[in-house]
Amino acid sequence: MKNTKSKQKKTSPSEGFWLWGLSAIAMGVLGGIGILFWYTPRAYKPVEPENPEQVSIYLTHELGPEFFNQIQRNEPFELIISQAGLNDITSQWDWPQQFGDMSVSDPYVTFSNQSILLMGTLTYKGVSSVVSITAFPAMNPDGTISMNIQSVRLGMVPVTTLITKLAQKAFDDNRNCFEEDPKAAENVQAIIHNEPFDPILWFPDYWVRISNFSIEQCALKLTLLPEEG
Repeated sequence: MKNTKSKQKKTSPSEGFWLWGLSAIAMGVLGGIGILFWYTPRAYKPVEPENPEQVSIYLTHELGPEFFNQIQRNEPFELIISQAGLNDITSQWDWPQQFGDMSVSDPYVTFSNQSILLMGTLTYKGVSSVVSITAFPAMNPDGTISMNIQSVRLGMVPVTTLITKLAQKAFDDNRNCFEEDPKAAENVQAIIHNEPFDPILWFPDYWVRISNFSIEQCALKLTLLPEEG
Protein backbone atom coordinates (compact mmCIF):
# COMPACT_ATOMS: atom_id res chain seq x y z
CA MET A 1 0.00 0.00 0.00
CA LYS A 2 1.25 3.44 -0.86
CA ASN A 3 2.13 5.89 1.94
CA THR A 4 -0.74 8.44 1.99
CA LYS A 5 0.96 10.85 4.39
CA SER A 6 1.38 14.25 2.80
CA LYS A 7 4.92 15.29 2.19
CA GLN A 8 6.18 18.39 4.01
CA LYS A 9 6.53 21.38 1.74
CA LYS A 10 10.14 22.35 1.45
CA THR A 11 11.17 25.98 1.19
CA SER A 12 13.00 26.59 -2.05
CA PRO A 13 16.45 28.26 -1.89
CA SER A 14 15.04 31.36 -3.59
CA GLU A 15 12.21 31.70 -1.02
CA GLY A 16 14.68 31.26 1.82
CA PHE A 17 16.90 33.94 0.36
CA TRP A 18 14.02 36.44 0.15
CA LEU A 19 12.84 35.67 3.69
CA TRP A 20 16.37 36.18 4.98
CA GLY A 21 16.69 39.39 2.97
CA LEU A 22 13.41 40.84 4.22
CA SER A 23 14.32 40.00 7.81
CA ALA A 24 17.70 41.67 7.42
CA ILE A 25 16.08 44.78 5.92
CA ALA A 26 13.50 44.95 8.74
CA MET A 27 16.22 44.64 11.38
CA GLY A 28 18.28 47.27 9.60
CA VAL A 29 15.35 49.71 9.48
CA LEU A 30 14.57 49.16 13.17
CA GLY A 31 18.25 49.56 14.04
CA GLY A 32 18.46 52.73 11.98
CA ILE A 33 15.40 54.19 13.69
CA GLY A 34 16.92 53.33 17.07
CA ILE A 35 20.18 55.03 16.14
CA LEU A 36 18.30 58.16 15.03
CA PHE A 37 16.31 58.37 18.26
CA TRP A 38 19.17 57.50 20.62
CA TYR A 39 21.77 59.69 18.96
CA THR A 40 23.58 61.93 21.47
CA PRO A 41 24.88 65.29 20.18
CA ARG A 42 28.59 65.81 20.73
CA ALA A 43 27.81 69.14 22.41
CA TYR A 44 25.76 67.40 25.12
CA LYS A 45 28.02 67.36 28.19
CA PRO A 46 25.78 67.61 31.28
CA VAL A 47 27.57 68.71 34.43
CA GLU A 48 28.00 66.33 37.34
CA PRO A 49 27.91 68.52 40.49
CA GLU A 50 30.53 67.75 43.09
CA ASN A 51 28.10 68.53 45.92
CA PRO A 52 24.53 67.91 44.69
CA GLU A 53 23.05 69.13 47.98
CA GLN A 54 24.86 72.49 47.76
CA VAL A 55 23.69 75.62 45.96
CA SER A 56 25.88 76.65 43.02
CA ILE A 57 28.90 78.69 44.14
CA TYR A 58 28.68 80.62 40.85
CA LEU A 59 25.17 81.73 41.85
CA THR A 60 25.95 82.60 45.47
CA HIS A 61 29.42 84.14 45.00
CA GLU A 62 29.33 85.71 41.52
CA LEU A 63 26.04 86.10 39.70
CA GLY A 64 23.82 86.76 42.73
CA PRO A 65 25.99 89.44 44.36
CA GLU A 66 26.56 91.14 40.99
CA PHE A 67 22.83 91.29 40.32
CA PHE A 68 21.82 92.64 43.73
CA ASN A 69 24.66 95.19 43.84
CA GLN A 70 23.68 96.55 40.43
CA ILE A 71 19.91 96.61 40.82
CA GLN A 72 20.04 98.74 43.97
CA ARG A 73 21.34 101.64 41.87
CA ASN A 74 17.94 101.76 40.15
CA GLU A 75 19.38 102.28 36.68
CA PRO A 76 19.97 100.04 33.63
CA PHE A 77 22.85 97.62 34.05
CA GLU A 78 24.54 94.78 32.22
CA LEU A 79 24.65 91.24 33.57
CA ILE A 80 26.82 88.59 31.94
CA ILE A 81 25.83 84.96 32.44
CA SER A 82 28.52 82.48 31.49
CA GLN A 83 27.62 79.18 29.87
CA ALA A 84 29.65 77.24 32.43
CA GLY A 85 28.08 79.17 35.30
CA LEU A 86 24.51 78.61 34.08
CA ASN A 87 25.13 74.90 33.64
CA ASP A 88 26.59 74.77 37.14
CA ILE A 89 23.43 76.42 38.53
CA THR A 90 21.02 74.08 36.75
CA SER A 91 23.04 70.98 37.64
CA GLN A 92 22.32 71.67 41.31
CA TRP A 93 18.56 71.58 40.84
CA ASP A 94 16.47 68.56 41.75
CA TRP A 95 16.55 66.17 38.79
CA PRO A 96 14.73 64.47 37.21
CA GLN A 97 11.66 66.70 37.07
CA GLN A 98 8.53 64.61 36.61
CA PHE A 99 5.54 65.79 34.51
CA GLY A 100 3.02 62.96 34.39
CA ASP A 101 4.43 60.21 32.16
CA MET A 102 7.30 62.46 31.09
CA SER A 103 10.45 63.38 32.99
CA VAL A 104 13.38 65.65 32.15
CA SER A 105 16.90 65.39 33.57
CA ASP A 106 20.51 66.47 33.02
CA PRO A 107 19.94 69.79 31.21
CA TYR A 108 22.80 71.45 29.36
CA VAL A 109 22.90 74.71 27.42
CA THR A 110 25.37 76.21 24.95
CA PHE A 111 25.63 79.80 23.73
CA SER A 112 27.11 80.60 20.31
CA ASN A 113 26.59 82.80 17.24
CA GLN A 114 23.41 84.45 18.53
CA SER A 115 21.92 81.01 19.15
CA ILE A 116 20.98 78.92 22.16
CA LEU A 117 21.11 75.13 22.13
CA LEU A 118 19.25 73.60 25.07
CA MET A 119 19.61 69.86 25.62
CA GLY A 120 18.41 67.36 28.18
CA THR A 121 17.41 63.74 28.65
CA LEU A 122 13.71 63.22 28.03
CA THR A 123 12.14 60.05 29.37
CA TYR A 124 8.63 59.15 28.31
CA LYS A 125 7.01 55.95 29.57
CA GLY A 126 10.40 54.42 30.32
CA VAL A 127 12.09 55.29 27.01
CA SER A 128 14.88 57.90 27.11
CA SER A 129 16.41 60.09 24.41
CA VAL A 130 18.31 63.37 24.26
CA VAL A 131 16.07 66.27 23.30
CA SER A 132 17.77 69.24 21.59
CA ILE A 133 16.12 72.63 21.14
CA THR A 134 17.79 75.19 18.87
CA ALA A 135 16.65 78.81 19.10
CA PHE A 136 17.76 82.17 17.72
CA PRO A 137 16.25 84.70 20.18
CA ALA A 138 15.62 88.22 18.92
CA MET A 139 14.51 91.51 20.44
CA ASN A 140 11.42 92.89 18.72
CA PRO A 141 10.80 96.62 18.12
CA ASP A 142 7.91 96.59 20.63
CA GLY A 143 10.22 95.33 23.41
CA THR A 144 9.03 91.73 23.36
CA ILE A 145 11.37 88.80 22.77
CA SER A 146 10.83 86.03 20.23
CA MET A 147 12.70 82.81 20.95
CA ASN A 148 12.54 81.80 17.25
CA ILE A 149 12.78 78.09 17.95
CA GLN A 150 14.16 76.55 14.77
CA SER A 151 14.11 72.86 15.63
CA VAL A 152 13.27 70.36 18.32
CA ARG A 153 14.81 66.91 17.97
CA LEU A 154 14.84 63.62 19.82
CA GLY A 155 18.21 62.24 18.90
CA MET A 156 18.29 63.20 15.21
CA VAL A 157 14.53 63.00 14.63
CA PRO A 158 12.52 66.27 14.27
CA VAL A 159 9.68 66.19 16.82
CA THR A 160 8.64 69.84 17.21
CA THR A 161 4.88 69.14 17.17
CA LEU A 162 5.16 66.20 19.57
CA ILE A 163 7.32 68.08 22.08
CA THR A 164 5.01 71.10 21.91
CA LYS A 165 2.06 68.90 22.84
CA LEU A 166 3.99 67.19 25.65
CA ALA A 167 5.23 70.53 26.99
CA GLN A 168 1.72 71.97 26.93
CA LYS A 169 0.38 68.94 28.80
CA ALA A 170 3.17 69.22 31.37
CA PHE A 171 2.39 72.92 31.81
CA ASP A 172 -1.35 72.28 32.21
CA ASP A 173 -0.71 69.51 34.74
CA ASN A 174 1.54 71.80 36.81
CA ARG A 175 -0.23 75.13 36.37
CA ASN A 176 -0.59 75.47 40.16
CA CYS A 177 3.19 76.00 40.39
CA PHE A 178 2.68 79.43 38.78
CA GLU A 179 -0.12 80.67 41.04
CA GLU A 180 2.16 83.24 42.70
CA ASP A 181 3.77 84.37 39.45
CA PRO A 182 1.15 84.63 36.67
CA LYS A 183 3.60 86.63 34.53
CA ALA A 184 5.98 83.67 34.45
CA ALA A 185 3.08 81.40 33.49
CA GLU A 186 2.22 83.75 30.62
CA ASN A 187 5.82 83.79 29.41
CA VAL A 188 6.23 80.02 29.61
CA GLN A 189 3.01 79.56 27.64
CA ALA A 190 4.30 81.90 24.93
CA ILE A 191 7.67 80.13 24.74
CA ILE A 192 6.00 76.71 24.40
CA HIS A 193 4.15 77.97 21.32
CA ASN A 194 7.11 79.95 19.98
CA GLU A 195 5.31 83.27 20.39
CA PRO A 196 6.70 86.67 21.51
CA PHE A 197 6.63 87.37 25.24
CA ASP A 198 7.07 90.40 27.48
CA PRO A 199 10.51 89.89 29.12
CA ILE A 200 9.73 90.96 32.68
CA LEU A 201 11.33 88.75 35.33
CA TRP A 202 10.84 88.56 39.07
CA PHE A 203 13.63 88.05 41.58
CA PRO A 204 13.13 88.21 45.36
CA ASP A 205 11.89 91.77 46.07
CA TYR A 206 12.72 93.00 42.55
CA TRP A 207 11.22 93.16 39.07
CA VAL A 208 13.48 93.66 36.06
CA ARG A 209 12.92 93.97 32.33
CA ILE A 210 15.31 92.64 29.72
CA SER A 211 15.72 95.70 27.51
CA ASN A 212 18.44 94.19 25.30
CA PHE A 213 20.68 91.15 25.03
CA SER A 214 23.38 89.51 22.95
CA ILE A 215 24.52 85.91 22.71
CA GLU A 216 28.22 85.37 22.31
CA GLN A 217 30.45 82.34 22.43
CA CYS A 218 29.82 80.73 25.85
CA ALA A 219 28.12 83.82 27.30
CA LEU A 220 24.77 85.60 27.45
CA LYS A 221 24.87 89.38 27.97
CA LEU A 222 21.71 90.99 29.32
CA THR A 223 20.83 94.64 29.69
CA LEU A 224 18.39 94.85 32.61
CA LEU A 225 16.10 97.68 33.60
CA PRO A 226 14.66 97.77 37.15
CA GLU A 227 10.88 98.06 37.21
CA GLU A 228 8.30 98.80 39.88
CA GLY A 229 6.50 95.73 41.17
